[in-house]
Amino acid sequence: MAKKNEVNKTQAVRDFLKANRKARNQEVVEALAKNGITITANYVGNIKATHNKHRRAVRTVVAKGGIGIPEVKAALAFIKLTGSVKAANQALAVAQEIREIV
Repeated sequence: MAKKNEVNKTQAVRDFLKANRKARNQEVVEALAKNGITITANYVGNIKATHNKHRRAVRTVVAKGGIGIPEVKAALAFIKLTGSVKAANQALAVAQEIREIV
């Protein structure tokens, strides 16, 4: 079965919201409809809620840990780069060993 070359609707909503942070759900639906993407206002609301949930989680961690958002973003990028938290911990252990030697 051939893979369809469809647009990722969720990513299209995220991209639109990134450019238009104050956009209401219906405005997003209408703007994407002009590009041929059909979605509902409820779907846009779900995407916004998920995004806000992630932002709240990061802010909570930052508030408790005393580190800043840039450090959290760097740590998440490092985990993505290594592939898993376990691999990231192993890489940090090796880096610590090298630091002790030098």
